[in-house]
Amino acid sequence: MLSVERILGGLVLLKGLDLALTGSHPAALAVFLAGGVLLLRDRALGWPLVLTGGLALLALAPLELRRQHLVLLVGIALVATVARDDGTRLMLWRTQLSALYGFAVLAKLNEAFLSGTVMAEALRVPLPLPVLLALGVSLLGVEALLAVTPWVPRLRTAGTAAAAGLHGVALLIVAGGPPIALRLLVFGGALVLLHAASAGLVPIRRTCSPRP
Repeated sequence: MLSVERILGGLVLLKGLDLALTGSHPAALAVFLAGGVLLLRDRALGWPLVLTGGLALLALAPLELRRQHLVLLVGIALVATVARDDGTRLMLWRTQLSALYGFAVLAKLNEAFLSGTVMAEALRVPLPLPVLLALGVSLLGVEALLAVTPWVPRLRTAGTAAAAGLHGVALLIVAGGPPIALRLLVFGGALVLLHAASAGLVPIRRTCSPRP
């Protein structure tokens, strides 16, 4: 049966593959991967191991490997490690979602993004300027919506679908080759997972109590 632990464990192993291919620090990577394996088996000990190994990798890994995707995994593990109950865990994960999407919107409110320049550089294929502008505005709107949906019970399922659509499309159209695709898969997968947990679509653990 799928659970937040098992899905996150799989994402940790995918991130570990990314780190291993670049020759990241083996001791920290081993701890990180051990945490992912334990999470695949629904073992709570996996969370502090992912947190410990992830923090070490944040300090030691090259910058391109410790951007938002690794920071996000560490943040998820931190919440799971320190939260005493499922309700607190969900509240903190929802806060994490709102902060991340809210910051993403604010970071895009600049001339480079609003003019379509950033979108043109990021996409696999060239598109006309009006299409780039429309995509940019749509992205801002969806991210703003996703910052809110975790807190509105009747919108949580729709928010999960919107997050899956957004990050699925990004995986298909953003340029950069296999390494970038792998990082987008980890990042988007983790965010969709948090939305799904918030909506009660994926249990935090197989033995956990119902969501609040």
